[in-house]
Amino acid sequence: MIGIRTIIKSILVPSLTGGLGWVFFSCSSEQVDPDPGTGKQEPVAIAFNGSLNEEEVTRASTPLEDYTTSFRVWAYKNTSVDAGNYGNPQMVFPGFTVRWLNNSAASTTTNTDGWEYILDEHPDQTPKYWDWSAKAYRFFGSAEMSATPGSWEHITEGAERYEYTCNPDATSAEDAPFYTHLWFSNGNAETYPTRQYGQLVTLEFIKPFAEVVFKFTYTDPNATPLPMIEEADFRPQTAGQRIALMGEVVITFPLTGTATQETWESTPEYTKFLTAFTTKDIPYEVFPIRNQGAYRLTVTVNGADKECIVPDTYTNWSPGYRYTYVFKVNDEGGVELETVKLGVTTWTNETPVDYNLYNW
Repeated sequence: MIGIRTIIKSILVPSLTGGLGWVFFSCSSEQVDPDPGTGKQEPVAIAFNGSLNEEEVTRASTPLEDYTTSFRVWAYKNTSVDAGNYGNPQMVFPGFTVRWLNNSAASTTTNTDGWEYILDEHPDQTPKYWDWSAKAYRFFGSAEMSATPGSWEHITEGAERYEYTCNPDATSAEDAPFYTHLWFSNGNAETYPTRQYGQLVTLEFIKPFAEVVFKFTYTDPNATPLPMIEEADFRPQTAGQRIALMGEVVITFPLTGTATQETWESTPEYTKFLTAFTTKDIPYEVFPIRNQGAYRLTVTVNGADKECIVPDTYTNWSPGYRYTYVFKVNDEGGVELETVKLGVTTWTNETPVDYNLYNW
């Protein structure tokens, strides 16, 4: 399952933030004003990299090129600002294709570590450079994994924005696209110390799924024997409610205003679904759904039927996140949700890695 900080390396990383992150490099071409802080006249190429999320968890990283050899990137700069609202968006990267070329690192000025967007099959793709006079920059993109790509739409009615629509199927997660979080900077070093003009742009790619795990711990983990746990069943409390595995996800990237992150909405379909999670410690890939209500765990402990309710506060699933529900089994054979422990971590398509659980 694939769940969104290194330099000069294409890195795909886990994200219950959601997601996978990568390192990419690219560059740019129009003449721009000098850096207002230093007066520099020489152009500085725009470059991309990926990052790990900042949850306090342990992760492994995977090169993006292990999953796909290309991605597309869009970028806009705002050339005006009024009372803190950024306006007049101008396109910088119009959906450029960036391709992985094996053993090509440092072979051109636009290829630092194997990723190149000055390509023979795209002669209109030119190098890009930072515009020091821009009031803000926004970057976002996607990496398609199947012959049925997601769709992009530039919308101007009501507000300038880009929308990316995809129809992921958690039963075929390897074919689902990756999309990025929004990278935003207004060039202010205090506000965005790690997102400065002239520095690497962090693009974190994630899969449009969530991952759910349930676990058991024990009041006395050294008891002999430990309580016997059987017939675990973790499902929505509402009778007949199903757990969606597919549907439509729409991600919106604002091009004006003050928003500094993307938003998303999902519409589930129930032609593919689960009725319950029944295997502990195994991550389940599911469709992300908000406000789906409380969940109920039923389980047999030492032959006695037990039940525990997880409040709806803890069942709002976002794309790219792993949600770990931890139930404590008491010495007496009961089961409870101890202070509602929920581990939220990023997730990856490789062998599971160790991660810490924390209260949310």
